Amino acid sequence: MKGLRAGMWLILGAIFVLGVSGVPAQAAVIFSDDFNAENGGAGVLNYVGFSNWTVSEGTVDLIGNGFFDFYPGNGLYVDLDGSTGNAGKMTSSGLSLGLGQYELKFFLGGNHRGAPSDTVNVSVQVGLANASYSLVSGDPLAERTLSFNVASATSANIVFDHAGGDNIGIILDKVRLIQVPEPGTMILLGSGLLGLTLAGARKKFRK
Repeated sequence: MKGLRAGMWLILGAIFVLGVSGVPAQAAVIFSDDFNAENGGAGVLNYVGFSNWTVSEGTVDLIGNGFFDFYPGNGLYVDLDGSTGNAGKMTSSGLSLGLGQYELKFFLGGNHRGAPSDTVNVSVQVGLANASYSLVSGDPLAERTLSFNVASATSANIVFDHAGGDNIGIILDKVRLIQVPEPGTMILLGSGLLGLTLAGARKKFRK
């Protein structure tokens, strides 16, 4: 009876392990920026003092918090076509990426000033991901996702490159890069643990 009870506990433990292992691991946040800490929380035109970005071409405006605030309640955000007639190109600081699946998440919104449609090219360089987004003036601030795979460890930069130059651009906010967990890896681990546990249970039953 003692061996039987021990075996039953081992089987129950195996079921628990397999159940837990089927839950994907938490996504790892590699990069996150909502711009709210920039410039002491105050908006400014043609801003270049970003903590995590370089404005490598043209200009962008840091707006919101009551300063040209087209999306109240969202803190600070970026107008990607600044105030010099030359739309901006923002490049993140270098990021170290291991192999795996990734998602670049970011919020884009229309200019909300009645100007014609705008276009921004979003990329993860060099050569990992690339997509263009065109928005009309009234488009809401909404999250977009750009998914990509890294086949071997590398260094990369996130780039937002706005076309045109009429001083009225697409709004950018809440940029995040996350590494997506692969459930298959966790399932294989759980299956291995289940096999070991059941093997132990069989030994207990024989005694």
